[in-house]
Amino acid sequence: MPHVGKKRVAVLIGDLQSSGGIQRVAANLMATLNDHYEMILLSVDPTDRPVFVTPDMDVRYLGCGRPYGKRTRFLKSSIKFGLALRRFVKENRIDVVLAIWPDLASVAAVALPRDVVTIGCEHIAFSEPPRPVRKLRHRTYRYLDAVASLTEVDAPRYRKISRRVEVIPNAVSAVERSAFESREKMLLTIGHVIYRKGYDRLLWALQKPLLDHPDWKLTIVGGGEVGHVDWGFLGHLVDLTKALGLEGQVQFRPSTPDINSFYRRAAISVMGSRMEGLPMTLIEAKAHGLPTISFDCETGPREIIRDGVDGYLIANKTELFAEAAERLIADTELRRQMGVAAYEDASGRYSNEAVVRQWVSLIDSCLAAKSH
Repeated sequence: MPHVGKKRVAVLIGDLQSSGGIQRVAANLMATLNDHYEMILLSVDPTDRPVFVTPDMDVRYLGCGRPYGKRTRFLKSSIKFGLALRRFVKENRIDVVLAIWPDLASVAAVALPRDVVTIGCEHIAFSEPPRPVRKLRHRTYRYLDAVASLTEVDAPRYRKISRRVEVIPNAVSAVERSAFESREKMLLTIGHVIYRKGYDRLLWALQKPLLDHPDWKLTIVGGGEVGHVDWGFLGHLVDLTKALGLEGQVQFRPSTPDINSFYRRAAISVMGSRMEGLPMTLIEAKAHGLPTISFDCETGPREIIRDGVDGYLIANKTELFAEAAERLIADTELRRQMGVAAYEDASGRYSNEAVVRQWVSLIDSCLAAKSH
């Protein structure tokens, strides 16, 4: 039943079949904003196996396909998607659209009526989208009511092409931490098996610490979904694991909606990414009380990790990464202290309560501006 008097907010996402950070962010937005608005989770691509979706969520599908291809094909698919979105918004009396991903936000910016609040929700680094999407974004973001940037680093870049920009991080739901003593000797990294995630340099960086501590292992969780595995890169990782003598200490695991089961078992979180937005996996790791070691890519990790307090930020040098890993592996008390600091920080900065206040303030102010 509709919530009487509540504004209708649609969270627009490309698909719901991937066990990725974007899907977790969308589901979390649905849950955290549900007390304030009537929420609809709108997926462009249909699926009969949506992940991170609970029975109480109102899930709909456009079924038209998202913008794709080059030039003429991209333009035609964008028009088709824009018309389908406009029709859905009109028929369902949607007041606000939160579009997750720049291609979706760009089309929504020009396709939707001016009385509908349209907000771009950024999940990736500003420089990451392919060239056609960057060009479209540059021309259309001025028509959005606002952009929610994940990072302070990217916010000035969005301000050059947008009317209003607010920095709102991803939120993480409260979790029950497992006892420190029950954790396995496991280094954990999570993400799609693609070059950008940097699993190759992670293997190089962790070779010596793992060989020096044969009772420790690295678990890589990711892949298994079409479009989210670079099979050639995965083959390279398997070959590299063998070449480094780590085949007995490196585990490859498929994506799973029950990602918390891995966080509860792990002792240390590691990230080798070459590029990130504001990585959900680092926030989730902190919420589970895990110290984290990450390369300091352009955006993301430096806004999450407090270097030397709840983890280590590493310049682009695998030997420095190895030293940090060795330090945490060898020092149980250091892991405990950093884990507690990580948990306490996540419970404040990234709690649902803290983040929902920012979202409600942004949405309500945009709605108020429309009413004038």
